[in-house]
Amino acid sequence: MNKPSIKKFSRYELKYIIPTSLGNTIARDLLDYLDFDSYGDKQGTYPITSLYYDSPDYSAYWDKIEGERFRRKVRVRIYGGQSVGADDKCAVEIKQRINKSVQKKRVFIPCTSAISLCEHGVPATVETDADRMVVQEVQYLSRTLRLQPTCIVAYNRQAFNGGLYDSGLRVTFDTALKGRLHSLSLLDKHLAENHFFLSPEWCIMEVKVNQRVPYWLVELLNKYQCTLRRISKYCTALETFKTSLLAQQIEH
Repeated sequence: MNKPSIKKFSRYELKYIIPTSLGNTIARDLLDYLDFDSYGDKQGTYPITSLYYDSPDYSAYWDKIEGERFRRKVRVRIYGGQSVGADDKCAVEIKQRINKSVQKKRVFIPCTSAISLCEHGVPATVETDADRMVVQEVQYLSRTLRLQPTCIVAYNRQAFNGGLYDSGLRVTFDTALKGRLHSLSLLDKHLAENHFFLSPEWCIMEVKVNQRVPYWLVELLNKYQCTLRRISKYCTALETFKTSLLAQQIEH
């Protein structure tokens, strides 16, 4: 699946953990106001798999846990499946938070180039100045933080986009949230089994806006008593699987 080649954008993200059944109900209500994401299937749905990088002491994890106002994390993301070929393009992304605002910087390059860039700081061949700036920033983070592959997170996303009157609004529902700490590769030959880090009875709903949440959506969220939650898929997966590994070690 080809995703839009977004170089950089800034917005606000509001996250909610809700029952999957409630998510389905809210999704039906959203059709009165929003459109399905055209990059998904007929219901705006597509799979996402991300390989997250962190320092040996998990600085990205701790920055989130400790609520640092400025923090960044690096990931390689693929759309439309759980693995790719060596020459297939994927997105290298820097997700950056400054206070309450979230920025993303993204460049699409072949998978092997993405891995070399993130793990070893090897520059990737790109065509535009905007892409070169992203590559240079990933190089800097790779070398200064000694980035290493840490966790894979995979899920299904149903996405809705705003139209003329709600430009920039995006609402997503992430379900079947799984991941792993082993076999940390996105290449086809290394495809491994993922495990749930959030019960399939629950989903993560995200509201993403450039400025403010429209009044009709505020009313809808209040109607279903949705409560904001500060959740990171990366941190949650890491905590879940690290705890499981520790328990297994204690048992043996």
